[in-house]
Amino acid sequence: MTVGWRRGSFPSARRSSGRTVVIVVVAVVLAIVIAEVAADVVDSGRAASRVEATTYVAEVIPVVDESTTLSSTMHLVRNARGSLDRTGIEQALSNLVTGTAQNEAQLGDLGVPAPSTRSGQLLEAALAARARGSRDLAGAVTLAIGPSPVAQVGAKAAVLIVQSGKELMAGDRDYRAFVGSLPRSSGRGRLPASRWVDDPSAWAAAAAASFVAQLASLPKLAIHDDLVIVAMTVQPPVVRIDGLPPTTTAPPTTTPPTTTSTTTSTIVPGATSTSTTSTSTTTTSSTTTTTTMQLPPAGSTSVLPPTGRVSVVLVVANAGNEEISGIWAAASVVPEQSSSKNAGKTSPGATTRSTVMRIGRLAPGTSVVVTLPMLVVQAGMSYTLWASVGTGRLPTGPVTATPVGVGQSDEVNIKVASG
Repeated sequence: MTVGWRRGSFPSARRSSGRTVVIVVVAVVLAIVIAEVAADVVDSGRAASRVEATTYVAEVIPVVDESTTLSSTMHLVRNARGSLDRTGIEQALSNLVTGTAQNEAQLGDLGVPAPSTRSGQLLEAALAARARGSRDLAGAVTLAIGPSPVAQVGAKAAVLIVQSGKELMAGDRDYRAFVGSLPRSSGRGRLPASRWVDDPSAWAAAAAASFVAQLASLPKLAIHDDLVIVAMTVQPPVVRIDGLPPTTTAPPTTTPPTTTSTTTSTIVPGATSTSTTSTSTTTTSSTTTTTTMQLPPAGSTSVLPPTGRVSVVLVVANAGNEEISGIWAAASVVPEQSSSKNAGKTSPGATTRSTVMRIGRLAPGTSVVVTLPMLVVQAGMSYTLWASVGTGRLPTGPVTATPVGVGQSDEVNIKVASG
């Protein structure tokens, strides 16, 4: 029985061996199939990565171009001593600070992932460093050309210049590292060379101090506040001006009266021109001048028609190179009996009247037309009309002198005709 059992076991062993071979073959085939599928997946992933990297580079190019363009504004500021006045350098600094901030935002809104976390971080760092450097430069220049003496603020301004240079050079290094971190297959060669600092020595302490001193010494960069009255008119309009210098007239003839109208332009540097119009009616024997926009000669008297109210209209301009805020305009009618230069003259019943209003602010080279509230006058009375512009607190009484600080006052003699 023992022998039979052994013989009976031989066929079973052969069958088991055959199944093993089949299993091995199947496993090998499956392994080959899996390897090929995996290779295809890997190749597909690599292709997708290349496409994503190429797309990222294409999207980044306009952002980098914008950053590179902004560097020219920075160089314009650094060379401002030869090309820009105060208004120009302030505008350039504003464009630089605003532009670098917007450039950072452009990158944040890109919507395309970087090929690697490191690549994205490097470009973000480069643009952020340029934005910080721009802010430091703006702060330094503002101090150098500001109202404080350079002896007080020059050292701080120079430190900011040095700090700005360090930030800008760090931005250049980060950008170069960013380009090197991109895969070769991304088309990184299409990225522009973007370098803000060509000469590191120009940002060293000695060079920075020299730059600050030069800015502070340039007359065209000095603060110049100038608030002016370009023109003045009254309503109702003046009917004539008495006391004008005599003019030579031709002998009387029968020539009919003629009416002429002339326009005079008063232009403030940097401001829109303002026109003043006068109309004159002339005959061979007399001359009558009617004006609606005037600052008549000293000693003359502008005659108004019979009226109980007068409104003053002013054209006010900022003829300086700094924004002026807190501006007000005022007008006063002072009866002759109350006017120091007309002491002894009387206008019974007449009263000093004043009006004032806040204008707000004016940018350099801009102007505004201001219509002041009505002033009460009496027919048949003579007055000194004062028109003034200034800054700060609103005056509480008549302004009969040039305001303290920035401002101007003009006076004219007026007479309200009897009814």
